Amino acid sequence: SFVLIRFSLAARLRDSRDSHLSLTLLSLPRASSLATRTVPRTPFENRAVAAVPGRSACVQALAADVAKVSFDGAASGTAVLDLKTASPDVAKGLVHKYVVMVRQNARRGTASTLTKSEVRGGGRKPFKQKGTGNARAGSSRTPLKPGGGVIFGPKPKDWSIKMNKKERRLAMATAIQSASGAMIVVDDLAKVATPKTKAMGEALKAWGVAEGEKAYLITKDASANVTLATRNMARVVQTDITHLNVYDVLNADKVVVEESALQYINDFYGAEGGAWA
Repeated sequence: SFVLIRFSLAARLRDSRDSHLSLTLLSLPRASSLATRTVPRTPFENRAVAAVPGRSACVQALAADVAKVSFDGAASGTAVLDLKTASPDVAKGLVHKYVVMVRQNARRGTASTLTKSEVRGGGRKPFKQKGTGNARAGSSRTPLKPGGGVIFGPKPKDWSIKMNKKERRLAMATAIQSASGAMIVVDDLAKVATPKTKAMGEALKAWGVAEGEKAYLITKDASANVTLATRNMARVVQTDITHLNVYDVLNADKVVVEESALQYINDFYGAEGGAWA
């Protein structure tokens, strides 16, 4: 049992004397509903490591076999995707945090409205103060009138948020590894000789991208022909390895990766890659 100190305010006396504060000491059993129980805390060394992304206890290396095809669509074996990823207990929250950052940082924040003091006109009093029967008014640009200012309207704002670099890289590696089941490796995308949308559509179909599926095309280096051939395709997003986007990786039905780009991704996001230096 323990001692609970309770403060109670006594009722005002009938003879108008001042009220007083009485201090009551109650001895209550531990099982009482009024008892304040202290939950034992987990030792710091047992809980901190498991909750912080980026430490050895919460990352693991996973390897997956990815289908590999030639530029013509013929099967040519498999490739290996082996990246350092977040452990399952933190992966979902980490990737979600990165997606929120990417989407929020894309906001321009340029929405702007004019307040009563900024809108043009309204300097003259519209009518005299008394004698008209109208409510008194000092300006024709009051927010109560058409053409007036806006009350608490949007103003330019910086919506960007920050995230640690190693957290971002771990989230990206986790997202790419999670897309291994929908990934297709093409030996060389530089064989796109002419920037023709029709030819690119036929190539995507040969690689296994069905009509209506969203595809994310990743090349090793920026290719003008690939960019021109895909820019008119509503469901195809093309980029190089220096401009990977976690949202596009997760949003795509198929991720088409050039073989040289996959090698760079393995080297950079692997267990001993430069992303963690």
